[in-house]
Amino acid sequence: MRLTKEQKRILDGQEGEILQQAMIALVKYGTAMGAEEFIPVSSAHTFFFSPRAVAQYFPPRHVQLTEGHVTEFCEKLACIQVRAKTTIDPGAADLNKWRQMGASEDTYKLAKQATEICRRNGILANWTCIPYLEDNIPMIGEHCSWSESSALIYCNSILGARTNRDAGEASFFSALLGITPNWGMHLDENRKGTHLIDVRCEMNTTSDWGALGYFAGEVAGADIPVFINLMRPTVEEAKQLGASLNVPGGAAMFHIVGVTPEAPTAEAAFGGNVPMATYIFDESVKRRVYESINHQPKGRVNMVFFGCPHLTLYEIKEISRLIEGKHVAKDTRLWVMTTHSIRASAERLGYAQIIEDSGGDLFADGCLLSYYEYSDSDKPDLERVATDSIRQGLGARKSFGSNVFLGDTKRCIQVAIEGGV
Repeated sequence: MRLTKEQKRILDGQEGEILQQAMIALVKYGTAMGAEEFIPVSSAHTFFFSPRAVAQYFPPRHVQLTEGHVTEFCEKLACIQVRAKTTIDPGAADLNKWRQMGASEDTYKLAKQATEICRRNGILANWTCIPYLEDNIPMIGEHCSWSESSALIYCNSILGARTNRDAGEASFFSALLGITPNWGMHLDENRKGTHLIDVRCEMNTTSDWGALGYFAGEVAGADIPVFINLMRPTVEEAKQLGASLNVPGGAAMFHIVGVTPEAPTAEAAFGGNVPMATYIFDESVKRRVYESINHQPKGRVNMVFFGCPHLTLYEIKEISRLIEGKHVAKDTRLWVMTTHSIRASAERLGYAQIIEDSGGDLFADGCLLSYYEYSDSDKPDLERVATDSIRQGLGARKSFGSNVFLGDTKRCIQVAIEGGV
């Protein structure tokens, strides 16, 4: 790769060991992907589950580090300021309600330590998968390095910014250095649509948008679907479409004609290319997607979960409206997950109190899957999960063997009240 004088200085170690190792890794990454040069990034979104996890991004990688090694690394890292606007993905504990969530004190302490290091490092420790709604909003054409798979699709498809599906390590290195290899979704030729999807049914709920995304991911794989005859989505609908798209596939973006900045027309979306294939998404296809996700749909439910991706204030308002004056069934838990800033607004507006009065919990900072994967405490039973998110449902099934019920928000609230389907 062609390097600038400054990049060569960093590679030679003149800016310290941490930046040197980050540059070595990005050069290897860029070389492997066929990039000829680096480009500046204005935005990064990465992972910072714990100081130990981040320390393992650097040599010696993937070995058991001593406490002394981690402490030394953190002190060095805290002296470096990131060069791009940087936010982080959800962690394993709610920093305000970690006991209520069931997280251990050790898990909470690691999250607090990570938050402090981020503060010193210049990273916004917002612990969310929807940075594009409040803390990290790139403009059309800006180059980014994002590692949250649902967020990067929104970034490319709705905001018109540009990011690859970067691994957590790569996005962290890009945050430190302010650059990323120039390949993939950063190049015009790789952002053209490949598969045409003609939508011929009503899209009444965010779950329907999730079903459309899942179908598109099935047929397009890692390529780029172009949706026609599709109504303009709300933020919540677009969020769910992107979150479901790369569950079965590996896409980094989609085009909605008339919505995606690069797709004022179908012809523009394809960039002069002929679609590789054309598909119809109608009521029968939508029903098939729901049926494929629902696994033994009848029975008692242990957990009703909303918040994959994190909920907007409007979604929390709707949940509070549906649950107000009612109560969650005994032996069923209702978890609602969002960002800490959105929760603060929900508390101020009374929505949080309504949810908590019903027996539900409004959590922030975390993710159900991350919490279960990284927390070492006793956890609620996930034998049977109800959710309005395809991404969450399939994640719970794959990671924990959960039986899943997929329904729209209204139906899932009814399930929470009745305790089953």
